[in-house]
Amino acid sequence: MKKIELLTVTAAMLIATSYAVEWKGLDEASWYSGPKLTAEDLAGKVVLVDNWGVFCPPCRASLPRIEQIWKSFKSKPFMLVGSHCQGREDARVAELVKENKLTYPIYERFSLANDAPSFSGIPFIYVVNHRGKVVYAGHSDRDATVAVVDALGKVDADFVLCDDVVLRKYKVLSKKIVFGKSVKDAVKLLKADIAKAEAKGARPPVIEKAQEAQEILRSLANSQTEIKDEIAHLKTANPSKALKLAKMYMTTFPDDAAAYKADIAAMTAAAKAFEAEQKAKAKTTP
Repeated sequence: MKKIELLTVTAAMLIATSYAVEWKGLDEASWYSGPKLTAEDLAGKVVLVDNWGVFCPPCRASLPRIEQIWKSFKSKPFMLVGSHCQGREDARVAELVKENKLTYPIYERFSLANDAPSFSGIPFIYVVNHRGKVVYAGHSDRDATVAVVDALGKVDADFVLCDDVVLRKYKVLSKKIVFGKSVKDAVKLLKADIAKAEAKGARPPVIEKAQEAQEILRSLANSQTEIKDEIAHLKTANPSKALKLAKMYMTTFPDDAAAYKADIAAMTAAAKAFEAEQKAKAKTTP
């Protein structure tokens, strides 16, 4: 009998990489113009990266539109960074910045440090959402703008678990795998189905169901990592949201509740202090 090549449950739950975003080219030597950035300036924001060059006519023609995108969204949790890709050209870049009145930051070969989309032609734009995922990559500034709008709309939205998995064999779980509700019973069911598949052998229906179960477990594990990354960021940026997210995490993943149980008291105190500070600022704002 053919052996079923399935990941173990443990392996499936461990396949989760960190979604903390890292950037390269974010240094003084790479800077051309506009605001000078740090990694903190980009953390938790939707980021549009415009790869362009001074010797590329379509790139030069798109600069006013890129500036308009920046002006349209700069008041939101958004950052636009121009990434010049045709060699260090200080004078030419400065000329185009002045000519087009560009105010967004421009760096030399700025990009994601890991998993940046590859491209062979410019202009090339990609959009990274506030959770570190590339949600658009292509040559259209119009499509990139649509992606920015969509990503910004999800900045304060709750996490949607398993949104990258189409539930076919497990449609019944669509109302159970929800952030804010415990997924413990669902995970137990998925583990049991994988164990059954491993015991019964390589019958196609069994394999297909087990493979979908594994995909769901992978997606849940990735969600855990994403949520933890966001909580870590929000502890500084917005302690109140961090506390809310941590409590929802503990409910959703009770087997991992210990990750925040010891921190809840400190997080609650930080949230109260943050809210008091915000109220004080609101009173002094004209």
